[in-house]
Amino acid sequence: MIRTRTLTWLTILLLGLSAGVFFAFSVAINPAFAHLEDTAYIVAMQHINRDIQNPIFFAAFFGAAILLPWLAVRLKKQGNHRQYVFMALSAAVYIVGVFGVTSMANVPLNDKLDKVVIANHSAAELTIIRHDYRQPWESWHAVRTVASVVSLGLAAVAVVPTTSSERKRG
Repeated sequence: MIRTRTLTWLTILLLGLSAGVFFAFSVAINPAFAHLEDTAYIVAMQHINRDIQNPIFFAAFFGAAILLPWLAVRLKKQGNHRQYVFMALSAAVYIVGVFGVTSMANVPLNDKLDKVVIANHSAAELTIIRHDYRQPWESWHAVRTVASVVSLGLAAVAVVPTTSSERKRG
């Protein structure tokens, strides 16, 4: 059976990888893509949205969503109340703010953009398509980026001992 300490570090690692992807998009990819022509932007986002659906990303993204609540329950059963509270909060923030927002907002926008065939649209239509995609996608992406970082912070706080007895147990 997997030890709680191993499960904790695996959970935080997957959570950090997921948060890192969203953070990198927010601070580098989205600002860089703002300079692209409409056609280039749409094609690039279509490729990213297809290529990110891979086992490595899914392991981090889904892994964190599965392991966070599992770890929270395990901590509660072990009587680690403070750790349980922070890990449960981390799980809630991640599941609602990252997993939920991605599933309910970003993925439907990605699916709609994926159906765009560049050759079937005029330059003016592509400008509208980009605008109708980019603004809501980036707004929802900002929500999930903040949520992933907050979730990671809460999980980190959960594992930092605050009393001398917690430090001795750790």
